[in-house]
Parts: sequence; structure tokens; C-alpha cells
Amino acid sequence: MKKIFLYIIAITLTLSACKKKEALDVDMSKYNTDFNVENNLDRWIATNITTPYNIEIIYRFNRNLTDVSKDISPVDIDKVQPVLEAVLNNYLKPYEKVAGKAFIKTLCPKQYVLYGSVSYNSNGSVQLATAEGGRKVVFYDVNNFKITDLESESGVRRKIRTMHHEFTHILNQNVIIPPEFSEITKADYYSDWTNATQNSAEIAKSLGFVSRYARMVYTEDFAEMTAHLLVMGQVWFNNYVISAPVDAQKKLRRKEELVVQYFQDAFGINFRTLQAEVQNALKTIYGAQDPVDLSQTFQTWLAQNKVNTLTYDPAAAHYTTYGKSASFTTMFTNYTTLAGSMSNANKIRTMTLTFPSATMMTLNVTFTQGTGTTVYTASYDFDMIVNAPANEITFAKRNPDPTTSAYNNGKLSGMLSGFETYLLPFFTNRVFVADFLPATLPSTSPLYKTFAGFSEKGNPSNYFYGPIVLK
Repeated sequence: MKKIFLYIIAITLTLSACKKKEALDVDMSKYNTDFNVENNLDRWIATNITTPYNIEIIYRFNRNLTDVSKDISPVDIDKVQPVLEAVLNNYLKPYEKVAGKAFIKTLCPKQYVLYGSVSYNSNGSVQLATAEGGRKVVFYDVNNFKITDLESESGVRRKIRTMHHEFTHILNQNVIIPPEFSEITKADYYSDWTNATQNSAEIAKSLGFVSRYARMVYTEDFAEMTAHLLVMGQVWFNNYVISAPVDAQKKLRRKEELVVQYFQDAFGINFRTLQAEVQNALKTIYGAQDPVDLSQTFQTWLAQNKVNTLTYDPAAAHYTTYGKSASFTTMFTNYTTLAGSMSNANKIRTMTLTFPSATMMTLNVTFTQGTGTTVYTASYDFDMIVNAPANEITFAKRNPDPTTSAYNNGKLSGMLSGFETYLLPFFTNRVFVADFLPATLPSTSPLYKTFAGFSEKGNPSNYFYGPIVLK
């Protein structure tokens, strides 16, 4: 027994000698403390969020408030207030102003839980937030929040878009999504949405979805539509729609209509007013700016059938003022020479492009004959294909021509040979870019957007332009 006792004492002394007495070099106060001593951040939260909106904010690390099977890091305390200010400015206050405090206090989640890192899924995607039972929102990736980087994945827009996305789910738990919404792109929902081969950003857009994640299921689609419209803004959404194929544009616009209608019918909220409030906060507080409005480009006007005519008059003074294309001028001069070389002595005056529809262009050439002063018109019809995403426009001759006098004039001696030799190959053998030309006319000029034209893609020195008339 004595030997055993001495052996135990020896082991105890050995273990005691192996203890590390120096402190670990980790400042845990930066992340989390188990001692809930009220600090300035707690007082700010109470004053600005908890008291006015009845919302509990949990930023001290609590492992049991998220999936315990995943590795999640605690939040950096320095990031908490900036993130919550973004939530306050771009989500709570806009809803309060438009829908009233009773609405936001009744329907907004009562508990927000913040974690520092993202939550990784088994398919390689990450969760940025979750909404649970309409009462709790878990907000991940707080430590990467960058208040000065508005557009990045860690910037204000991305974080607030996540916030609006999750709140939309809560609204949908109170009032269901209109059944029609789920039918618009029903055949194209794809649960494996992270599969880049089958669901790239361009594929999602071409099918009528506002994001890749929107393809997962119609409930996510509705939340993504709402969040993008509110946070990315109407100009961004219009540009997104314009750059999609025509069929996808129709689907996106119908989804937009149903989102706007849902907010009005379900909650009496004017969605456009709410959208304006969110955008105003992003712009005035965080310096957000709208992208260039692609709906105001010449090619979009053509695609939307807003243009009536574009006229090229070789004798017009604006070509002396703003310049002209040597390549096009040479072609057109050769055309007029050949058209006038026949017995009719046709004298070309102007060339006007008329756009009866978004898919048709009529080329009208005015001319006189010999010493006469009567002005005639020769007309030729073309199919017009506008590829909005690539800003490419192509023309193809329509056949047969109508039998009215203008089309018959196009078959006159000289006129037809000149057209077939010069104008027809010019319009059908190249891809065009539509733009507000000439490039020498600055956007600050009052004449800007009163002139427009076409340049050859890949060869911008070959172009023509003239004054346009809108419908």
C-alpha cells in the first residue's frame, strides 16, 4: 500500500510540473465574452433597435442558436454596429416610413443572431442568412462586412439584399405568394442551383430568373426578385431585363408585376415608394450610384419600337460640323454614281431608315430624274434582328417586295443595280452596333440623342448617322 501511495504522489507531481502557466496570446474580448456586462454597444442596440422595434440582438457567441454540426466563428464586435446600422437605415426605417411602425413591430423577426463566418453547405455553397419560423433571423459572415465597399460580396448592398430576402420569406409565411408566380418559370426550377454547368448566371437570366439562386424553387425566386428590386434598384433591374432574351424579358416583367401587386394587396404597401426609400438611404448614406441606364440607349429604343426614322442627307451641314465616315461616304458616292449612270439619270438626294416595328426596317431612298424636280422614293424592306445583350444588329432583305409605287421605283434602271451593288451588301454583309453618333457630339450637348446611327462591329470607322425622329 505504501508503494502505491508513493506512486500516486509521483504521478501527481509530474502532472503538476507539466502545467502551462503563461497566458494564451488571444484577445477574446474582441470576439465574445461569457460575462454579459453591459457596454456601449449594448446601450446603442437598446436605444436604436431593441426599444423602438422590440428586436433582440444576440452577438455574443452562442453555439446553440445555429446548426451545431457546422463550424461557425464568433462575431468581431467592431463589425456589429456597422452591420446593424445598415440594417436599420436600409431595412427597418424604410419599412417603418412606408408601412408604419405597427407593421414592422408586428412582422419583423424578434431576434437577430450574428455570427462572424459564413455557414458552409455540403454542396460547396454558403449560407449568408436564414429565417426561422418568422421570429428569428441568423445573419452570417458579419466579420467580412465592408462599409466602404458597396458593391462587393461583403459590401452593404449584398448584406442588405440578404436581409430583405429573408424578410420576404417571413412576409410569405403570413400571406402566401400568388399562385401565378410559381407557374411563370415552373419548368425551369433547378434544385441543384450551384451547378455552374447547368445554371450559370447567363443561363439563369436567359430562363427568366433574376439570379442563379432564384432557380432553386419559386419561394426563393420570389424573395430574390423582391430583394433585387429593392436593393439593386429599378435602373439595375431594367438593365438586367434588357440584356435578357425577349422571352425571358416577358417572364421577368411579369414576376416584377406580381411582386409589386403582392405588397399592395397583402399589406397595403406601395412597393415603388418602399423601393425609393431603400434606394435613397443607399445613395445618401452609403454613396450608392445607379448604373448607366441602358433603357436610354439607341439600340434599346430600336428594340422597344420607339424610333420612327433616321435620315442620312449627304448635303446636311452637320456632317461638316461633326465629321463623317470616309468608308461609308465612299460607298454611298459609288452608289449614287452607279444609280445615275443609266438612262434615267437618277440623282440621289437622301436615304431614310424607317422602323415600322422592332423587327423591321424599310430603306427609303429619295431621288429625282434628269433635270426634273419631282422627288421620288425607292423603298426596300429588311428584317431587323436586335441582339440586345451583345448590342448587335443585323439586317436581312425581305422578299418579295410589295407592289406599290415606291417599291416599283426601287426596281428602276440604275436604282436597282445601284442598290444591289452597294446598299444591299453594305446592310446585309456585316454586323452593326447602334449608338448615339457622332462620337464627336458630347453627351452634354443639347443635340445629344437627337442624332444616332450604325457602325460596323469591329470596324467603328465605317459608320453613318443622322437626325432621328421618335414615335
